[in-house]
Amino acid sequence: MIAPLVRLAGRDERILVGADTADDAGVYRLGDRALVATADFITPVCDDPHRFGRVAAANALSDVYAMGGRPLFALNLCCFPELDGEGTQALTGILRGAAEALVDAHAVLLGGHSVRDPELKFGLSVIGEADPDRLLTNAGAKPGDRLLLTKPLGTGILINAFKADKIDEDGLEPALRQMERLNDVAGRLALEHGAHAATDVTGFGLTGHALGMAKASGAGVRFVFERLPVHEDVYRLIKAGVTTGCTVANEDNVRELLKDYAGLDKIRREILFDPQTSGGLLLAVPPDTAPALLAALLGSGHQAAEIGEVLDGDVRIEVV
Repeated sequence: MIAPLVRLAGRDERILVGADTADDAGVYRLGDRALVATADFITPVCDDPHRFGRVAAANALSDVYAMGGRPLFALNLCCFPELDGEGTQALTGILRGAAEALVDAHAVLLGGHSVRDPELKFGLSVIGEADPDRLLTNAGAKPGDRLLLTKPLGTGILINAFKADKIDEDGLEPALRQMERLNDVAGRLALEHGAHAATDVTGFGLTGHALGMAKASGAGVRFVFERLPVHEDVYRLIKAGVTTGCTVANEDNVRELLKDYAGLDKIRREILFDPQTSGGLLLAVPPDTAPALLAALLGSGHQAAEIGEVLDGDVRIEVV
């Protein structure tokens, strides 16, 4: 949708990554450095304003890490209902949580913008920097690359289960801790181990973001379902009927390029199409460095796994 509008605005040779590959962020050369620009905001994932602020900030910052960059500064983006005493307290908690995440990211807050909205939404516009010769994009995956995922799947199912009172705060806690975790270390390790491509797995689900990488790289991807890291309790909740409002749309987005789609059972579909919040990085890594990268990720506390490989030939997704 946005690509024709970007083309209408004209091209600039300093644009290193634009809208044509649907990447996680735009990249603009400035001298011998590259600026990485993104914006992202979400609706609440929990009842604690402070933790929601941290998650929303981590979710936005992730786009910069997925490009091989480091955040420099951010602006708050806030849509909030009319404030009363309780609302003011909640907004303060959200802003404090986001500010703490920015401190952890060694970035600074320069301001922001708010609008009145009946539905609460919060996030950040983030500007980062990167070495223009060491960018990570979704367009560099090569046949034979191993696919690594740095966080478990299932946050969409767990968030919806919490909102429907099917799990309590303790049941959501492991996912919240993962959502609060920055992807800074994962991005740095990916660069150090020569990753060819990266994207962060968020609202379009694993298959949606993998398809973006496949299209941008002109390759196929294959996942081994049993290797996918999945949050505890997700399988039980799917069997109990929990789903998300985005699952069907995510399914429709990849259906035509998902091999043997009709053979996928409900559990596999729910996990493959589950929209993630502040999800992990999907990395395409040369086979000779993938084991060392996986070991480094596990050693730094990531619930990471090698989940598949990049295929030669037509753009497609296979699940075995």
